Amino acid sequence: MIENIILKDLKAKARYSDEYCLLGINFTVKFDSALAREHYYNNYKHFKVNYSKKNDTYYIISDAASIGKPLVIVESETVNNLQDIFLIGSNKRRFKLEKEKDNSCTITDSFLSDKPTMIVEDKTCIILDSKLWNSYAEHIIFNSILSQIPNHYLLHAGVVSWENQGIVICGASNQGKSTLTLKLVENGFKFLSDEVASIDLASCELSPFPRALGFRKDTLAKIPALNDLNERESGKSLNGEDKWTVDIDNIYPNSLGTKCQLRYLIFLNGFSKTPKLTAISKSKVLFESLKYSRTGEDDPFKHFMAMSNVVQTAECYKFDLGNSEENVKLLKELIERKNE
Repeated sequence: MIENIILKDLKAKARYSDEYCLLGINFTVKFDSALAREHYYNNYKHFKVNYSKKNDTYYIISDAASIGKPLVIVESETVNNLQDIFLIGSNKRRFKLEKEKDNSCTITDSFLSDKPTMIVEDKTCIILDSKLWNSYAEHIIFNSILSQIPNHYLLHAGVVSWENQGIVICGASNQGKSTLTLKLVENGFKFLSDEVASIDLASCELSPFPRALGFRKDTLAKIPALNDLNERESGKSLNGEDKWTVDIDNIYPNSLGTKCQLRYLIFLNGFSKTPKLTAISKSKVLFESLKYSRTGEDDPFKHFMAMSNVVQTAECYKFDLGNSEENVKLLKELIERKNE
């Protein structure tokens, strides 16, 4: 159990402070370490804002030298208990919670073979692996905010646009999603996100989510613009992989897109000698999209209801990837053909 006197001391030491807006929610992040502040800014600089209105939610990211482990503290009227965010949606499928005698909760992560990764007590989370503390701190902030946005639906996907037509590319790890997204941007498409498709359920518009991109070593070799990253020190993703992080402006300046209408919903379907787009039924899309849901919603029926209107407004395809240049050419031909 973390004593209140320790928490009070850690809060007092959090002398760095920045304001951000994520998915329409304004919040403040405080830090007791300049390095932690710089890391968060490097990943979320496009979300940084300046406002004077008093904010409801404060996050404190601490290196917690006094207790030997990094932690995240939440000061919020909206977030009642951090355990709640691990009990819903995709987090419920990924994490397991074990109650301890002191009312804290040990959390294990299936991405890391059910290794204990966090201890949560009320609005405080101790992160057990110091190599992953930045990633888990970001995860906690993202998911606590996600629980506050009923008007948006999120899919794990790459998102680009062409002449204000939004293209959502859903794909599992190692299916080529990041490589395809970057290749499209290299060829004139606008970048909205490498990992989150944020869909407004009322208007079916896509909002940019330009978090810094993270690349595995195998991706670096496929994108010439990423060659310099190999010389930098890598970080660790939540599944333990080495990843190199970079902002889209540092690779392709002036490529960041704006809010646009969702037009194409594409599901990657493996690799072949030649790329192929195959139209898929709306009913199948509803089930496919469930795999990539990033919302706090835990009820599949509510997922189908939320996505049904989205699916009706989009053209839906599965995409067998081929040569990278041919992949780009095929998507351009699809858009141009539909615009004739």
